[in-house]
Amino acid sequence: MLKPPAFRRASAALAALSLAAFGCGQAQAYQCSGSMYNNPAFEQQVSDFSPYDKIYLIVNCISLEPGDYSMHVNWIHSKRGIVRSDKHRFSVAERQNHGVFFWMKLSKKGPLASMFSNQDFHEENFGQWVVEAYLNEAQVSANEFTITDD
Repeated sequence: MLKPPAFRRASAALAALSLAAFGCGQAQAYQCSGSMYNNPAFEQQVSDFSPYDKIYLIVNCISLEPGDYSMHVNWIHSKRGIVRSDKHRFSVAERQNHGVFFWMKLSKKGPLASMFSNQDFHEENFGQWVVEAYLNEAQVSANEFTITDD
């Protein structure tokens, strides 16, 4: 059964309103970016880390609309894939900027393994990494970094 043209136009308008209400079909009003640091003072951004460093990521979002949000990050090694994922939920009461903080620290080998290998960390953790941040399932940043044992 064919629908009259007026009904099709009304259906299309309703579908467009539904997409806009869920943030689909149009550009987001907010903007996010990630910054990486190797100390909690957050003074200087870095992309090269020692395995002894705690790796900090701050994702800053500008002009978030009021609502509930979920941000998650994936810590991805170039050869091993996703090594760790973290999630943080938060609410915004009014249009504002909001920063979310994540961190990762490599686990050391046990004392016997360290003694026999003469290394504190597993070598498979060294190399190229990327940490991807997602806000409500939409990727908002990707930061590449390196962990070396120099």
